[in-house]
Amino acid sequence: MHGPVLVVDDEPHLCRLVRMVLEDAGYEVREAGSAPEALRLIREEPPALLLLDLMMPGRSGLDLLGEIRQQPATADLPVVVVTAVGVRQDLDQAATLGARATLAKPFSRAQLLQAVRQALQP
Repeated sequence: MHGPVLVVDDEPHLCRLVRMVLEDAGYEVREAGSAPEALRLIREEPPALLLLDLMMPGRSGLDLLGEIRQQPATADLPVVVVTAVGVRQDLDQAATLGARATLAKPFSRAQLLQAVRQALQP
């Protein structure tokens, strides 16, 4: 794996929890609390994987996913989308935009690690 896992979520406590789980499993982790911050970090250091919350204030995770898919440098970036249970339309749209895996909140440590491993497979 080259580059960090970039966790994009507007809930700081969730970012901390995900960071702890992933770092304990040996992953390097960076965090962004918004779509604009995520874009800046992606440009600075392209991540190996994007763990993306769909429901954020301002620009949504779907907006961000659509934008990164339009850029040649990030068109193939592996993405795991995270959303609240029952938002099927958002998950369908994320899959159409090339998300490799989905996680429904709340999720377990095992589910998180499985989704990350699955998304990083070639």
